[in-house]
Amino acid sequence: AIPGNEACVDCASLNPQWATVSYGTLICLECSGQHRSLGVHISYVRSVTMDSWKDKEIQLMRCGGNKKMRDFFDRRGVPNNHRISAKYNTPDAGWYRDKLKAEVEGRPAPPEPAKQAMPANAHRGDPNGKERLEGESDNEYIARQTKLRDEAKARMAAKFGGGGMQGLGSDASYSASGGGGYGGGGGGVGGWLWRWW
Repeated sequence: AIPGNEACVDCASLNPQWATVSYGTLICLECSGQHRSLGVHISYVRSVTMDSWKDKEIQLMRCGGNKKMRDFFDRRGVPNNHRISAKYNTPDAGWYRDKLKAEVEGRPAPPEPAKQAMPANAHRGDPNGKERLEGESDNEYIARQTKLRDEAKARMAAKFGGGGMQGLGSDASYSASGGGGYGGGGGGVGGWLWRWW
């Protein structure tokens, strides 16, 4: 198992089922929606169980890891309690993406950017990462979260039929080492992905 991958890199929810390939880290469903909103040029998000994976994406995940990225962010003064949009739109996050890609491609890493202070207004009020957008009211927040949840359900229904995934990946006691395994598409991804826990 890769250190730190038992919990979402952004909010520490256990058993994350999504990944941001750009950073080689695992994230929960709620944080994956926020990462998707950043755009694929900043955070390329994949489902651990539902998506097929390319070899290079698997290599990025092997070279990454939640603890490795968190340690880098901590060293650079990028606090975990800041909004996802604030953390990942920094020169440090951009450098980390480029460094990881260079590592996989066998190139030297670019020079680290100058250290910068995070803006004071980047702190999020919700320690679980299900953060509100700036100026968003309670009703707007609830409506947006409901819409994101419904869109995710619709994508799963379109991919797996009306019954959705029928509990796929929702059993926190599931152990890949017990001989089971979800998925299996995408060039043998299932076995490698489940080792990331």
